[in-house]
Amino acid sequence: MYSMGQAARAVGKAKSTLSRDVKAGKISATRNPDGSLAIDPAELHRVYPPVFQPNGSSNGRSTDSQPPQTAAGTGFERREIELLRERLVDKDSVIADLRRRLDFEGEERRRMFAILTTERTPWWRRWFR
Repeated sequence: MYSMGQAARAVGKAKSTLSRDVKAGKISATRNPDGSLAIDPAELHRVYPPVFQPNGSSNGRSTDSQPPQTAAGTGFERREIELLRERLVDKDSVIADLRRRLDFEGEERRRMFAILTTERTPWWRRWFR
């Protein structure tokens, strides 16, 4: 059984977070005779994954923001980044083309509207001049 501090170190969370989760019923815990809480490791790790501690001297917090990269992984990631950049360029060109089309159709619509509204001669007068 973990004490509250041990549980917090095991999952890299604050004691207040774990206490709040116990009160909310997210994690079950038992109360010791001295009033402290004891949390079963299986119950704790059901909700939170354990924090990796390679030699046990760590403070329980991982400083790695990303997993370690291998030579094969970096090549794949570089290719993926290149492909994503190509797609961004394609996307930008499609957006520019659509904007040009929209502008052209707007101008054409205004021109047609002007033609329709300025010509007020009834159709029968055009036939019988």
